[in-house]
Amino acid sequence: MTFRIVVVGTGTDVGKTHVTCALLAYLAAAGIRPAAYKPIATGVEGTCEDARLHAEAMRAGVAVQPAYVFRRPVSPHLAAREEGRVIDVGAIRRRVEELEVGVDVVVVETAGGLFTPLDDARTNVDLLLALMPARVLLVAPDRLGVLHDVGACTTGGAACGVGIDAIVLSAPAIGDASTGGNAAELGRIGHPVASLFPRTEWTAPDSARSAARAWEALRRGPG
Repeated sequence: MTFRIVVVGTGTDVGKTHVTCALLAYLAAAGIRPAAYKPIATGVEGTCEDARLHAEAMRAGVAVQPAYVFRRPVSPHLAAREEGRVIDVGAIRRRVEELEVGVDVVVVETAGGLFTPLDDARTNVDLLLALMPARVLLVAPDRLGVLHDVGACTTGGAACGVGIDAIVLSAPAIGDASTGGNAAELGRIGHPVASLFPRTEWTAPDSARSAARAWEALRRGPG
């Protein structure tokens, strides 16, 4: 049975693609056959750059393009409304199931944060519920505010039926007084961090070690 991972963020621009690519590169190097899929992308004209980066990380010849690509760099629900389109989470699930054939792991990277709206009534939580059973990886930036954001996502997600299986921090472009200490503080308040991803190449030793820790946490599951 294929292992399914869904990567979500505490918000937008928190390092999801960087973490996803590092994880894909690690899996491919370890002989674990991965596939990657970002079903929804905004701010895209032509091919999706994140999909290209996924393929590059896996050393795959062809990138899997999103099902829903929107030109305006705004929330998916707004971009879809402006283009007169509807995001179908059932269609996304069917595409994920297709991608699982012949691979060991499928990594699905969502757009925006856990509660980013997909239409006027649904959010990424509804997409995650449609993709279950899966392991959920929450990516958060190692900067001021992350204690609140992780707590809000884990608490809010649990209330909606979505459990977080592993939490990782991504090093920000510009750190602040909290950077470097947030992992310990999150652990202290009941949100243990599986790994901290540095700002370096996906195949660098530090990235590979971070990805290995995240992978083991996902395989192990919560607790």
